[in-house]
Amino acid sequence: MTNEKYEQDIGGIIRDIISYGGSTFAALVAASIYTMTDEYFIGNYVGRDGLGAMALVFPVTLIFTALGTLVEIGGSAVVSEMIGKGRRAEAEAVIRGNYLYVGVFAVVIAVAGNFLAKPLLQSLSDSPDEWHIVGYAVSYLKIILWGMPFLLAGVLTQGFMRCIEKPRHVLYLIFTTSMTNVVLDALMMAVFGMGMEGAALATFISQVLGAAISFWYFSFSGQRLGSPRKLCSPLVMWKEVKIGGGFALAEIMMFFTEFLQNGVILHYDAPQLLAAASISNVILSFAYLPLSGLDTGTQPLVSRLFAEGRLRKCLRVMRFSFFLTMLLTCAVYLALMVFTWELTSFFLPENETATEEMILFLRYSFLLQPCVGLSTWACGVMAALEDEWRNVVINLVPVVVQVPCIYLLPTFLPIEAIALNYSISDFGLALVGVILLVPFLRMHGISLSGIFKDRA
Repeated sequence: MTNEKYEQDIGGIIRDIISYGGSTFAALVAASIYTMTDEYFIGNYVGRDGLGAMALVFPVTLIFTALGTLVEIGGSAVVSEMIGKGRRAEAEAVIRGNYLYVGVFAVVIAVAGNFLAKPLLQSLSDSPDEWHIVGYAVSYLKIILWGMPFLLAGVLTQGFMRCIEKPRHVLYLIFTTSMTNVVLDALMMAVFGMGMEGAALATFISQVLGAAISFWYFSFSGQRLGSPRKLCSPLVMWKEVKIGGGFALAEIMMFFTEFLQNGVILHYDAPQLLAAASISNVILSFAYLPLSGLDTGTQPLVSRLFAEGRLRKCLRVMRFSFFLTMLLTCAVYLALMVFTWELTSFFLPENETATEEMILFLRYSFLLQPCVGLSTWACGVMAALEDEWRNVVINLVPVVVQVPCIYLLPTFLPIEAIALNYSISDFGLALVGVILLVPFLRMHGISLSGIFKDRA
């Protein structure tokens, strides 16, 4: 093969990856703007304590994220399979069942959350000086909890839109709700000065709008459900749980680690580090959106090529995606380490500056970020080749690594070094991912070295 032909193949494969992941990436950008807007307005109009409150809220929202991830991934897989086999009526029954079951479960959690939010969050702090941060968190959480059933309706709709090959509709839905949140945040916080309650109300209204669009999409648009109004069986739901359970498990594990870390930070009387943790969550979720888009674009391409027996091109896609992933991850890493102060200051008002402890906390959490690219690539390859259990094992690594680190690191190092638990976990994820990937590839007749040696 000539160099010219080889370069054309590189360009063609990159275009294929973008075509598969482009719409998802755009949707992720819009969704990330949603979160970043809340953090920006809370940081600039409530202050550092408001950001600290958002760090306390974050673990609680992960419970709903886990539920949404479980049903979106599992439900989408089941619905796609049924549509592919021409069983549209059964697919529609699954869609209806998911909306009903998830809706009921979300309402139960929202009601329970409103009763438990205050005692749960107050249990993290033993100092009255920090209770005003808890108060901010409770006032925000009690409003957005009622919006979670609506949020999950939108999440489910996004998954089902992809099943019926309407990825651009996903972008329209997320963009509409995100821009609504941006406008309402500006009005309620910058104009009317409503503080944390204003940010929460803006989020709630945006979530209700997303659910309304979802209801319209499957009720009055051309995509309306036309089969008899029946629901899927519990066995189908169990199948969804088995498919999406590993991904939901990762969110639940994050809930425990974030909750524990918040408690330790408050125990050491370092509430400013809660603000740093909140800023870190937003920065990383936005910075790695291109990585998510790349991973989303690579997985179906690898799956299709491997199923078609086009092994040489499949290996080439794996190789190109690896180099693109690592290049992107290293570029993000350099930006995070060099511009840490500027990124932190973006989320703080002019009368509050980032402390040295906050900057150190962020840099400790970013320290081994290139490992994220390696673990993401390894997990993506295994998922593309229909891995059944390895990703579940990988998703257990953070809790196994982070929990002891969260308790031990502040014992021997300054409290800001607690953020090293993220970096140690990143390294563990990459190590376990590669260890599991090698035999997995061998099982499929592929060697890890063969991915990088093939130049034909």
